[in-house]
Amino acid sequence: MLVTQLDASPVWSAAVFVTNTVLVVTLQVPVTVLMSRYSRRSVLALAGVILGASYAGFLAATSLGPGPGAPAVAAVSVVCTLGEIVYAGSATALVTHLAPAHALGRALARFELSTGFGLAVSPTVITALAPHGPTALWGSLATVTLLSASAVATAPAARNVP
Repeated sequence: MLVTQLDASPVWSAAVFVTNTVLVVTLQVPVTVLMSRYSRRSVLALAGVILGASYAGFLAATSLGPGPGAPAVAAVSVVCTLGEIVYAGSATALVTHLAPAHALGRALARFELSTGFGLAVSPTVITALAPHGPTALWGSLATVTLLSASAVATAPAARNVP
């Protein structure tokens, strides 16, 4: 997006990647510890809201065009990384908490399979949506993510999930 749509130097992509890596390495543990004070369901819903907002931010940033678009995308990438950090620290914990003891291994395997499948097909989905414009790509991702966060936040409690 930075290079092909915003005519930015490839240095911007490298900077975003490095920033993402540094943020994950430095913040994953402290943020996960901080979020452990709150209910897993609330934290997972919060992660969805942060990610959904970042996708909407990418849509807004790409609309700025060449010049101001690249720094805006870089700034939104930080928000997206924070959403990923919050999600990563809460999703597995929620699955572990909800699964009955006798099915914990199967539940974690299904969760990891679904996550892995999502990661595997996401480049295809993004590649298919990107030619239809930023609204198709980022609008779709924001909508689906916010709907998912809403479903997590409003789903009936199971087994007294905190």
